[in-house]
Amino acid sequence: MEKLSSILKNIWNTPAWEKALKAGEILEKWSEIIGTPIARAVRPIGFARGVLTLEVCDHIWLQRLRFEEKKILALLNDARGELLFERLRLVLRRNPPKRPSASRVLKSVPDELKKRYQRELAILEDDDLREAFLKLRLTLARKRLRTLK
Repeated sequence: MEKLSSILKNIWNTPAWEKALKAGEILEKWSEIIGTPIARAVRPIGFARGVLTLEVCDHIWLQRLRFEEKKILALLNDARGELLFERLRLVLRRNPPKRPSASRVLKSVPDELKKRYQRELAILEDDDLREAFLKLRLTLARKRLRTLK
């Protein structure tokens, strides 16, 4: 009877498994090789027969990657030192992250700041106009707070 270790060794040494393991080693360093902007928008989800499947966050990135396919393949293959990745298959993410709702925007700004804005806008007589300006101020404050983090 053959030992399990020798059976596994034989399996790992087949060309298909060998390529998959090499691809896995490269994909562990995905963000380092590809760069942070692309790595945030794209993630590898599969590799088979030389084809790397990438999940893309939106249509804009999908289009951009179609134009940059040769560059990306070159970066990945250069990192490995051999021709391993032959083609990209791009898949659009099914459930993109949702934008925050208006109620979430109001909650993300500290109450103290919201009250200050309400006091400043109290001089406006029109309720709708006052509410519109308050929403604008809160949205801008939220964006400012997000960039400071």
